Amino acid sequence: MTDLPKRQLGRTGLEVTTLGFGALELRGVVAGIGRLLEPSEPELILNAVLDAGINYIDVAVDYGEAESHIGRCIASRRREFFLATKCGCPLDVSQFSPNERTRYGVPLPRLHDYSRQNIIAACHQSLRRMRTDYLDVLQFHFSPAKSILEQEDAIATLQSLKQQGKIRFLGCSSML
Repeated sequence: MTDLPKRQLGRTGLEVTTLGFGALELRGVVAGIGRLLEPSEPELILNAVLDAGINYIDVAVDYGEAESHIGRCIASRRREFFLATKCGCPLDVSQFSPNERTRYGVPLPRLHDYSRQNIIAACHQSLRRMRTDYLDVLQFHFSPAKSILEQEDAIATLQSLKQQGKIRFLGCSSML
């Protein structure tokens, strides 16, 4: 299965497999949501993903332990995959009860913060957790309104992180 078809991701020039891996299920149990993982499961899953030829991994700050699992289990294989994560998420989702943070198991956008301080802290936290020097894509989580992005100067914050070499591309992850 290593011959998965690839397509260019938007205008990035990145040739990603048409089948990516969404790391939400690697979160573990966070604030009463998710499932317990056996200690060996994240490593088995992540290496199987890469061994199958999948080269695009999508994660988010608020996916519990997922970023840490990626860093612990496959950081040594970093050249084999593109890494996309999200910003605007609370830095510590465990502080919210399941009812406060989700509807039908999906994180609620009202808890998100697109301030410069939160975006930079989230980027640094993601880099540290995933044991990498750069993120291929850093996306705004939940399609924040244009007015919020403008008010917070959020796009300029991502552009600054790009100029610093911490991210390669910026984007937006949407539920719509």
